[in-house]
Amino acid sequence: MLLNLHSSAPIDTLLQQAEQQGALSPLDRHFALQLAGLSHSDEPWLLLLLALLSKQLSAQHSCLPLAHIDADNPLALRQLPDSPAIECRFDIPQPQLSACIVKALQDSALIWQAQDEQSDPQHRPLVLQGERLYLRRYWHYEQQVAAKLQQLACDSDIARQLDNDPALLQQTAELLGNLFSAPDDGIDWQKVAAATALTRQLAVITGGPGTGKTTTVTKVLLLLLQLLPSLKIRLVAPTGKAAARLSESVKHSKMQLQSSLHGPLAALQQALQHIPEQASTIHRLLGVIPDDSRFRHHRDNPLLLDLLIVDEASMVDLPLMAKLLDALPDNARLILLGDQDQLASVEAGAVLADICQGLKHADQWQMRYSPRQAKRLGELCRAPLQATASSSGLGDSLCMLRHSHRFKGDAGIGLLAQAVNQGDENAIARIWQRGYQELQWLEHSDDGSGLQGLLTLCEQGYREYLALMQQQAAPAQILTAFHQFRVLCAMRSGEYGVDGINRAIIRALAAKGWLQPVSEFYAGRAVIIQSNDYNLGLFNGDIGLILPDPAQQRLMAWFERSDGSLLKVLPARLPGHDSCFAMTVHKSQGSEFNRVALVLPPFPKGPQQQLLCRELLYTAITRAKNHFTCLAGSRVFAHASRRLTRRASGLAQRLWR
Repeated sequence: MLLNLHSSAPIDTLLQQAEQQGALSPLDRHFALQLAGLSHSDEPWLLLLLALLSKQLSAQHSCLPLAHIDADNPLALRQLPDSPAIECRFDIPQPQLSACIVKALQDSALIWQAQDEQSDPQHRPLVLQGERLYLRRYWHYEQQVAAKLQQLACDSDIARQLDNDPALLQQTAELLGNLFSAPDDGIDWQKVAAATALTRQLAVITGGPGTGKTTTVTKVLLLLLQLLPSLKIRLVAPTGKAAARLSESVKHSKMQLQSSLHGPLAALQQALQHIPEQASTIHRLLGVIPDDSRFRHHRDNPLLLDLLIVDEASMVDLPLMAKLLDALPDNARLILLGDQDQLASVEAGAVLADICQGLKHADQWQMRYSPRQAKRLGELCRAPLQATASSSGLGDSLCMLRHSHRFKGDAGIGLLAQAVNQGDENAIARIWQRGYQELQWLEHSDDGSGLQGLLTLCEQGYREYLALMQQQAAPAQILTAFHQFRVLCAMRSGEYGVDGINRAIIRALAAKGWLQPVSEFYAGRAVIIQSNDYNLGLFNGDIGLILPDPAQQRLMAWFERSDGSLLKVLPARLPGHDSCFAMTVHKSQGSEFNRVALVLPPFPKGPQQQLLCRELLYTAITRAKNHFTCLAGSRVFAHASRRLTRRASGLAQRLWR
């Protein structure tokens, strides 16, 4: 397809042709026409830019980088791999293209050219800052998040006390030394992360699964409550499942600490009892207003807390992070926990990745502590820390954990996750070929043996909970057994998506006589909630089972709450939901299972190909604690490991400039 803006065809006709070819969606075309209509403009270059901006927002980018518009193929932006490879060329060279774009932007009444961070008095719908074009709302979100994080990236009151009181510094260093066991070699980065959280109003602790983020933050809470007994603390996560896991992890960490608080740590026993265990979702914390995008808590009605801990921060999108920070009191502390290598949020932005971006140099991660902070942390942790010239105070608030306690150095799952994260195709191939007991490869085949192998695995994985159901075991026991195994898919639709795999699993379990799917709700059906219902206490991503209720002699839907208690709901009252023997990798974030099976399509095309990326593989692999299976083609797996998702954003530049 040749897209020539100097042709005699009207621009709306050209955009319609692009839509028919799949280079633009109907939403992209109508967005461009409607918005341009507000200024009574039919400037073809402006219409193209508006269509591309809509295309970017649909792909979860927060802006349109003008430098990525390619004269050779303008509808498949350079450096951003989220566009189908459709040939749409201009008949002009790149320098003239840039001049045409600049003129269209300068002449449009829709666009405000931002200088620094001031606001537009006319509230125009589009903002051009540097070489990035924004929908004004997303420009405001970026500005708001950057400003609040920079405000929080400062020394805490405890840091100032430590600087002025050598005895307190010595005492705190001894407590840290007793709480964290000495590493075999090198620096104990968990201890450094704890010291960072003590000395900074903002702390960002990032690292892969099993690196001890929750354990570290539990010890931080112990120290903070010892120093500040009246501290009001709230724990939150993006989804109900992630909140439940956070609660479970904090409880487990407290139990482990309980046995070690003797001798010099005995004085911390009382502080341990005051560490909160109950986590909630971010939406519940902020207070949802039905049928309204705003929350009850905001700048004029801030949250009542002194410390907010946000787990699974990689799942928090740009708009939600902006609203959460807006509701945070000015004097409150904030600790963000997450894995910057996981899949980014479902909505626009990649906030955690942007926050951590300043730590990456030549594909290597390194801390960026100022000389003052490096000296302070070195004294607290009794370890030499290197100082670097940092262009942002944010570097003093970050700590990256690298040693995984979940996977041993020679564990197949950990090695595979590391190789995928590094995009090392040779290492990936070697790991699959070594025959690790915790790894299993199923190849797609024409005779369907690969899919049959997956279904056999599902029969083994789901047999225990179904047997417990037949034995009329307690719902809590059945739910625990069900959550030991899960099938993850890269996409929702298609034979090898969630919909097709769920149907295949249900047929296989029914053929064994373990399920009787004769109606919508049947005993043993697994369900996942797709929308929030605050009256029932059910949230998007919650997973439950349809089980008999002996007390009422009828089927009920059973869910595990974040505090470990059970919620039972009449199936007819459930909000939007689907079957959940298989779920998307995106929905699995914040969860972990003993055994995981990942399904990739055999011949991905178009939109399917865009979903397969390194972060998706890494996220799926690291959901598994003991065993990981993959049903895929080797070329498809290798292609996905090469494809690194990059989201267009100006947030990293704002934070690290």
